[in-house]
Amino acid sequence: MKNNRKALTKYETNVKPKLDEIKQWVTDGLTDEEIAENLNIHVWTLGDYKKKHSELSKIIARPSKWETHILPNLKDIQKWCEEGVTNDIICQRLDVQESTWYEYQNKHPILKELVQASKSVMDTKVENALLKTALGYEYEEIKTVIEEDKNGKKRTRIEKTKKYMPPNPTAQAFWLKNRRPELWSDRREIILDTKAQEEERKKLFLDMINENEVPADYEVSEETTDVGGEDSEA
Repeated sequence: MKNNRKALTKYETNVKPKLDEIKQWVTDGLTDEEIAENLNIHVWTLGDYKKKHSELSKIIARPSKWETHILPNLKDIQKWCEEGVTNDIICQRLDVQESTWYEYQNKHPILKELVQASKSVMDTKVENALLKTALGYEYEEIKTVIEEDKNGKKRTRIEKTKKYMPPNPTAQAFWLKNRRPELWSDRREIILDTKAQEEERKKLFLDMINENEVPADYEVSEETTDVGGEDSEA
Protein backbone atom coordinates (compact mmCIF):
# COMPACT_ATOMS: atom_id res chain seq x y z
CA MET A 1 0.00 0.00 0.00
CA LYS A 2 1.41 3.42 -1.08
CA ASN A 3 2.29 5.89 1.71
CA ASN A 4 0.79 9.32 0.80
CA ARG A 5 1.94 11.04 3.97
CA LYS A 6 3.76 14.28 3.15
CA ALA A 7 7.27 14.67 4.57
CA LEU A 8 7.67 17.52 7.00
CA THR A 9 10.01 20.38 6.11
CA LYS A 10 12.59 21.85 8.47
CA TYR A 11 10.35 24.91 8.77
CA GLU A 12 7.68 22.73 10.35
CA THR A 13 10.07 20.74 12.52
CA ASN A 14 12.80 23.25 13.45
CA VAL A 15 11.35 26.73 13.03
CA LYS A 16 7.60 26.91 13.58
CA PRO A 17 7.64 25.27 17.02
CA LYS A 18 10.20 27.83 18.17
CA LEU A 19 8.63 31.09 16.97
CA ASP A 20 8.34 32.42 20.53
CA GLU A 21 12.00 31.61 21.17
CA ILE A 22 13.00 33.28 17.91
CA LYS A 23 11.15 36.42 18.97
CA GLN A 24 13.13 36.49 22.21
CA TRP A 25 16.41 35.89 20.34
CA VAL A 26 15.70 38.91 18.14
CA THR A 27 14.97 41.00 21.25
CA ASP A 28 18.26 39.81 22.75
CA GLY A 29 20.11 41.05 19.64
CA LEU A 30 21.05 37.74 18.03
CA THR A 31 22.01 37.92 14.35
CA ASP A 32 20.40 35.83 11.60
CA GLU A 33 23.51 33.63 11.55
CA GLU A 34 23.19 32.94 15.29
CA ILE A 35 19.46 32.28 15.04
CA ALA A 36 19.99 29.86 12.13
CA GLU A 37 22.64 28.03 14.15
CA ASN A 38 20.25 27.71 17.09
CA LEU A 39 17.61 26.29 14.74
CA ASN A 40 20.10 23.88 13.17
CA ILE A 41 19.51 25.25 9.66
CA HIS A 42 21.65 27.20 7.18
CA VAL A 43 21.33 31.01 7.24
CA TRP A 44 20.32 30.91 3.55
CA THR A 45 17.49 28.57 4.46
CA LEU A 46 16.39 30.98 7.18
CA GLY A 47 16.37 33.78 4.61
CA ASP A 48 14.26 31.67 2.27
CA TYR A 49 11.80 30.89 5.06
CA LYS A 50 11.51 34.61 5.86
CA LYS A 51 10.36 35.23 2.28
CA LYS A 52 7.91 32.33 2.23
CA HIS A 53 6.38 32.61 5.73
CA SER A 54 5.05 36.01 6.82
CA GLU A 55 4.69 34.90 10.45
CA LEU A 56 8.46 34.36 10.63
CA SER A 57 9.22 37.50 8.64
CA LYS A 58 7.27 39.69 11.09
CA ILE A 59 8.95 38.13 14.14
CA ILE A 60 12.50 38.34 12.82
CA ALA A 61 12.20 41.81 11.27
CA ARG A 62 14.46 44.34 12.93
CA PRO A 63 14.22 48.14 12.91
CA SER A 64 16.71 49.80 10.56
CA LYS A 65 19.44 52.13 11.74
CA TRP A 66 17.37 54.94 10.24
CA GLU A 67 14.79 54.29 12.97
CA THR A 68 17.24 53.54 15.79
CA HIS A 69 20.28 55.74 15.05
CA ILE A 70 19.31 58.60 12.73
CA LEU A 71 15.71 59.66 13.34
CA PRO A 72 16.05 60.06 17.14
CA ASN A 73 19.22 62.17 16.67
CA LEU A 74 18.12 64.73 14.06
CA LYS A 75 18.65 67.64 16.47
CA ASP A 76 22.18 66.51 17.23
CA ILE A 77 22.87 66.05 13.51
CA GLN A 78 21.67 69.60 12.85
CA LYS A 79 23.96 70.95 15.58
CA TRP A 80 26.98 68.98 14.34
CA CYS A 81 26.49 70.18 10.76
CA GLU A 82 26.17 73.80 11.90
CA GLU A 83 29.41 73.41 13.87
CA GLY A 84 31.22 72.13 10.77
CA VAL A 85 31.68 68.51 11.92
CA THR A 86 32.75 66.36 8.95
CA ASN A 87 30.68 63.48 7.57
CA ASP A 88 33.09 60.80 8.76
CA ILE A 89 32.98 62.09 12.34
CA ILE A 90 29.17 62.31 12.23
CA CYS A 91 29.04 58.68 11.05
CA GLN A 92 31.31 57.64 13.91
CA ARG A 93 29.06 59.37 16.43
CA LEU A 94 25.96 57.74 14.96
CA ASP A 95 27.63 54.34 14.55
CA VAL A 96 26.70 54.04 10.87
CA GLN A 97 28.77 53.46 7.75
CA GLU A 98 29.37 56.45 5.46
CA SER A 99 27.70 54.53 2.60
CA THR A 100 24.61 54.09 4.82
CA TRP A 101 24.72 57.80 5.74
CA TYR A 102 24.56 58.84 2.07
CA GLU A 103 21.98 56.16 1.29
CA TYR A 104 19.67 57.52 3.98
CA GLN A 105 20.10 61.06 2.64
CA ASN A 106 18.98 59.86 -0.81
CA LYS A 107 16.03 57.92 0.64
CA HIS A 108 14.84 60.45 3.21
CA PRO A 109 14.46 64.09 2.03
CA ILE A 110 14.06 65.26 5.65
CA LEU A 111 17.66 64.25 6.39
CA LYS A 112 19.08 65.58 3.12
CA GLU A 113 17.42 68.98 3.54
CA LEU A 114 18.46 69.16 7.20
CA VAL A 115 22.12 68.45 6.38
CA GLN A 116 22.23 70.91 3.48
CA ALA A 117 20.56 73.73 5.40
CA SER A 118 22.65 73.17 8.54
CA LYS A 119 25.96 72.99 6.67
CA SER A 120 25.15 76.22 4.84
CA VAL A 121 25.16 78.02 8.21
CA MET A 122 28.85 77.27 8.76
CA ASP A 123 29.64 77.86 5.07
CA THR A 124 28.15 81.34 5.31
CA LYS A 125 30.18 82.10 8.46
CA VAL A 126 33.39 81.02 6.73
CA GLU A 127 32.56 83.09 3.61
CA ASN A 128 31.92 86.17 5.74
CA ALA A 129 35.17 85.64 7.67
CA LEU A 130 37.11 85.21 4.41
CA LEU A 131 35.61 88.36 2.93
CA LYS A 132 36.39 90.28 6.11
CA THR A 133 40.00 89.11 5.98
CA ALA A 134 40.28 89.99 2.29
CA LEU A 135 38.97 93.55 2.79
CA GLY A 136 40.68 94.31 6.09
CA TYR A 137 38.91 95.28 9.28
CA GLU A 138 39.14 97.20 12.53
CA TYR A 139 39.13 95.41 15.85
CA GLU A 140 39.46 96.25 19.51
CA GLU A 141 42.31 94.81 21.56
CA ILE A 142 41.53 94.50 25.25
CA LYS A 143 44.22 94.18 27.91
CA THR A 144 43.87 93.73 31.64
CA VAL A 145 46.53 95.71 33.48
CA ILE A 146 47.19 95.17 37.18
CA GLU A 147 48.71 98.21 38.88
CA GLU A 148 50.09 98.65 42.38
CA ASP A 149 50.11 102.02 44.16
CA LYS A 150 52.76 103.24 46.63
CA ASN A 151 50.90 101.65 49.50
CA GLY A 152 51.01 98.24 47.84
CA LYS A 153 47.34 98.24 47.00
CA LYS A 154 46.56 96.58 43.68
CA ARG A 155 43.94 97.64 41.25
CA THR A 156 42.86 96.36 37.88
CA ARG A 157 42.59 98.58 34.83
CA ILE A 158 41.15 97.62 31.44
CA GLU A 159 42.90 99.03 28.37
CA LYS A 160 41.08 99.10 25.06
CA THR A 161 43.01 99.86 21.89
CA LYS A 162 41.54 100.15 18.43
CA LYS A 163 43.65 98.41 15.81
CA TYR A 164 43.43 97.78 12.09
CA MET A 165 44.10 94.51 10.28
CA PRO A 166 45.11 95.29 6.68
CA PRO A 167 43.68 93.34 3.74
CA ASN A 168 45.16 89.88 3.27
CA PRO A 169 46.39 89.32 -0.33
CA THR A 170 46.10 85.53 -0.01
CA ALA A 171 42.46 85.79 1.01
CA GLN A 172 41.84 88.25 -1.83
CA ALA A 173 43.38 85.86 -4.39
CA PHE A 174 41.41 82.90 -3.04
CA TRP A 175 38.15 84.84 -3.17
CA LEU A 176 38.69 86.15 -6.70
CA LYS A 177 39.89 82.83 -8.14
CA ASN A 178 36.74 81.13 -6.85
CA ARG A 179 34.21 83.90 -7.46
CA ARG A 180 35.63 85.21 -10.76
CA PRO A 181 37.58 82.27 -12.20
CA GLU A 182 37.21 83.54 -15.77
CA LEU A 183 39.31 86.59 -14.88
CA TRP A 184 41.53 85.45 -12.02
CA SER A 185 42.12 81.73 -12.46
CA ASP A 186 45.70 80.51 -12.89
CA ARG A 187 44.52 78.09 -15.57
CA ARG A 188 46.08 78.59 -18.96
CA GLU A 189 44.35 77.42 -22.11
CA ILE A 190 46.54 75.05 -24.11
CA ILE A 191 45.88 74.55 -27.81
CA LEU A 192 47.07 71.18 -29.04
CA ASP A 193 48.40 71.05 -32.58
CA THR A 194 47.52 67.62 -33.91
CA LYS A 195 49.02 65.75 -36.85
CA ALA A 196 45.74 66.09 -38.73
CA GLN A 197 45.84 69.89 -38.37
CA GLU A 198 49.41 69.98 -39.61
CA GLU A 199 48.54 67.93 -42.69
CA GLU A 200 45.54 70.15 -43.36
CA ARG A 201 47.77 73.24 -43.31
CA LYS A 202 50.22 71.63 -45.74
CA LYS A 203 47.43 70.68 -48.15
CA LEU A 204 45.98 74.19 -48.05
CA PHE A 205 49.40 75.71 -48.64
CA LEU A 206 50.10 73.50 -51.67
CA ASP A 207 46.67 74.15 -53.14
CA MET A 208 47.24 77.89 -52.87
CA ILE A 209 50.65 77.63 -54.52
CA ASN A 210 49.17 75.68 -57.42
CA GLU A 211 46.53 78.35 -57.87
CA ASN A 212 49.20 81.07 -57.58
CA GLU A 213 47.01 82.85 -54.99
CA VAL A 214 49.06 83.00 -51.80
CA PRO A 215 47.76 85.96 -49.73
CA ALA A 216 50.41 88.34 -48.43
CA ASP A 217 49.16 88.08 -44.84
CA TYR A 218 49.25 84.26 -44.76
CA GLU A 219 51.85 82.83 -42.39
CA VAL A 220 53.10 79.26 -42.32
CA SER A 221 54.13 77.99 -38.91
CA GLU A 222 56.68 75.52 -40.26
CA GLU A 223 60.08 76.05 -41.84
CA THR A 224 60.03 75.91 -45.64
CA THR A 225 62.80 75.84 -48.24
CA ASP A 226 62.60 78.42 -50.98
CA VAL A 227 63.21 76.63 -54.26
CA GLY A 228 64.11 79.02 -57.06
CA GLY A 229 62.65 78.54 -60.51
CA GLU A 230 62.83 80.12 -63.96
CA ASP A 231 60.43 82.93 -64.75
CA SER A 232 57.72 81.85 -67.07
CA GLU A 233 57.69 83.54 -70.49
CA ALA A 234 54.69 85.48 -71.56
